[in-house]
Amino acid sequence: MTFEIFLFIVLILFVFKYCSPNSRLKEYGDKLPGPSAYPIIGNGLVFYTSKTMIQALHELCQSYGPVLRLWLGSKLWICLCDPADIGVFLNSTKHLNKSDLLRLLDSWLGTKGLVTSNADVWRVHRKLLTPCFHFKILQESLDMIQKNAEILCDQLKPKEDQTEFDILEYVEKCSLDIICETAMGVRLQTQVLKHSIYLESLKKVKNSTINRLFKAWLHPEFIFQLSNYGRIYYKKLNVIKEEVRKVIVERRKILQNQIQENSTDVSNVNNGRKQGKQFLDMMLTESDFTNEEIENEVQTFMFAGHDTSMTAISFCIYLLSQHQQIQDKCLEEIRKMRTLERNRKITLHDYMNLKYLENVIKETLRYYTIVPLIARKVEEDVVLPSGHFLPAGSAVNFNLLHLHRNEKYFPKADQFIPERFDNRADSMQNYAFIPFSAGSRNCIGQRFAMLEMKVIISTLLLRYQFLPAEKVKSLTLETGIVLRSLENIPVKITARNFRTY
Repeated sequence: MTFEIFLFIVLILFVFKYCSPNSRLKEYGDKLPGPSAYPIIGNGLVFYTSKTMIQALHELCQSYGPVLRLWLGSKLWICLCDPADIGVFLNSTKHLNKSDLLRLLDSWLGTKGLVTSNADVWRVHRKLLTPCFHFKILQESLDMIQKNAEILCDQLKPKEDQTEFDILEYVEKCSLDIICETAMGVRLQTQVLKHSIYLESLKKVKNSTINRLFKAWLHPEFIFQLSNYGRIYYKKLNVIKEEVRKVIVERRKILQNQIQENSTDVSNVNNGRKQGKQFLDMMLTESDFTNEEIENEVQTFMFAGHDTSMTAISFCIYLLSQHQQIQDKCLEEIRKMRTLERNRKITLHDYMNLKYLENVIKETLRYYTIVPLIARKVEEDVVLPSGHFLPAGSAVNFNLLHLHRNEKYFPKADQFIPERFDNRADSMQNYAFIPFSAGSRNCIGQRFAMLEMKVIISTLLLRYQFLPAEKVKSLTLETGIVLRSLENIPVKITARNFRTY
């Protein structure tokens, strides 16, 4: 008898406590389109037996339509793929709380961070932290991003004209250094280290988390703790939390030293900046934030701030390696910018004017939607434009990867066509393309993310030509907290014959 079967038997003993949906959810949930569910585990075996969870969801949405009902244990989980239906929630001021399933992330990201917090906490934090992503702050972050992008290029030099390698392994270190230096005011210098205990632990925690989310029998805490997933999760989570605390402690020391040296008030100290505050400085100098809230937000931003960007950049480089003409067109645009601005410092506006590169990034985010699922709690009964009734207490998930591959809104959706974004406002329905979510709970750092992606990709393209991998011809996608490839993200590189500054 395997350990998971043993846990399954234990789960049955607690069935009435953990796996009995209330009668109203059961009544209305079963009226929605979806596969037949088994007692206790619901549709959990769909994800247990499928090669990848994201492929299972894609096939189910194709079979049952844009509204898909699944039971994860006792939890009613409704997957939406139609822009009009999704817009009901993104436009709403009532359905702002995240799905109860995200409570499974509480031990990791806490309950006070922007991603996982309930609406009342989220509103306060969003208002206080929004100025940290002001245009002037982005401009001041530019030098740090550029510097780390050059370090990334240097780290890739041993790979010139060698066999294919995983570009993600290099970009993730760069992205972590960038978020910590720009938002936290702390230099980790992860790129020059052989190993990162934080990144190594983070991979284990993400893997355990996504398995728990889709395997209903692991939802009860006591069962999760007994499982192999749970043991690994809590062991590595302790490492992550300790690394996060080190960042906070180091920044506190830097601030205190600056106060002593400058004999000034802490509210005016910000790593030498004349205007605005870094993300962590804002929290450390604002009395509104408790220690718990600071730790939750730093935990959230160290993870989300680098994980999403590194994945998007890596997928983009992979796609450019597969499409040499598009790569050449990007390079031409970047070289023109560098040539025209040779006699002055490159600004944020210069990067904003890289319109074709922006189209390439957007098309990457469509083709490989980095956050493929977004969850909300249904706070009150809802009738969707499609006519389906969703009962209060259920959870809705927006299947953005499926949405972004919909031929109705993206003709030739299986092809990489950056030009489709030339006239997006005229050609696409609202909420048909929402890689950063939309509405009031959209991604607070989307402008920062776009800047980081443009700087890193343009810097890489000036130094290297990216060539397609020979061994891996296509990627097998899987959903973690963000989208990932089971085969890593392989490319080859060769140095260019010129460099333009």
